[in-house]
Amino acid sequence: MKVVRSPEASGLFSGYPSRLNTSRALPDAWSYHPTGKKEIRGLRAIGEESMIIDARVRPAFKSLTQVLASEPGARPPVKRSPLVSGYERTPSMTQKSWELFLEEMDAAGIDRGILVGRQAGHRTILNDDIAELRDRYPERFPIALAGINGADVDAGVREIERTLGEMQFQGIAVDPGWWVPARYVDDPKNYPLYQKCEELGGVLYLTCSLMQGPDISYAEPYRIQRVTNAFPDLQIVVVHAAFPYTSEMIGVMIANAPLGNLWVIPDFFQFIPGFPGAREWVDAANHFLGDRILYASSYPVRPLAQSLAEFQRFSYRPDVLENILSGNAARLFGIP
Repeated sequence: MKVVRSPEASGLFSGYPSRLNTSRALPDAWSYHPTGKKEIRGLRAIGEESMIIDARVRPAFKSLTQVLASEPGARPPVKRSPLVSGYERTPSMTQKSWELFLEEMDAAGIDRGILVGRQAGHRTILNDDIAELRDRYPERFPIALAGINGADVDAGVREIERTLGEMQFQGIAVDPGWWVPARYVDDPKNYPLYQKCEELGGVLYLTCSLMQGPDISYAEPYRIQRVTNAFPDLQIVVVHAAFPYTSEMIGVMIANAPLGNLWVIPDFFQFIPGFPGAREWVDAANHFLGDRILYASSYPVRPLAQSLAEFQRFSYRPDVLENILSGNAARLFGIP
């Protein structure tokens, strides 16, 4: 897939039109708006509204409820993970309701959501369920990525052919560190999957973080760099931005500039208060990576409205903020 680069030069979007009202400096250029009966609050720009695209959502529709399923027989946690702490679960979470998710999406001011599949061990979402939800709400969910289980490579290739070739999915999502057995993202066994996605013009979501794999080595960014170099025509989005290797991931993205096929979703690993490396993404975006970062809540890990509220505290330049919240995803996926 070929992507037209934004008019960014050395991190400066000279001449790039912004729909945000920039008469006041951030964060004052954003305001909360009431949503009626509930206390859920979303974010909108003052003045003319700008579209918001959440680049990774998994509403509780049919098998999508399994996206965060606990491993059978897993040892009970000693303490609650910071990933799922510090917030009150919203009604859509407690009731596992996709209808309430749509209400919360509206309340948060999110215009579009990208449906992202997962097939990794016991966490299996049926791609047919994703397609059904997409087809019910094509304006709300214009993009869908098929979850692919690469444990059986031949079966994975056939599923890519089915979903991208027959069902109009725009790409695939893989979690190699959670496959059984686990694999590194640069394992040559994965390459037929990447090659088929590239051949069919799809986008590849690679999930890489300290959580995806038996140990933290499964998030090492140099492995991602090997994949981008091996598949220069494949657009690759690194979900969780290889946390906690933030500096190394930014370095890989700098090195990737000539190829221009690498994107990141830092998501909650950036905006959860207190997580290390958060400011590094802001500085990089404001200077040279503003056209390569996508915003996502990664719901149901974090609530929609609170994710936006936590994200908006960062001091992104207004033009960069608009690109992260919508422009970059729209350009990558061709969303009008």
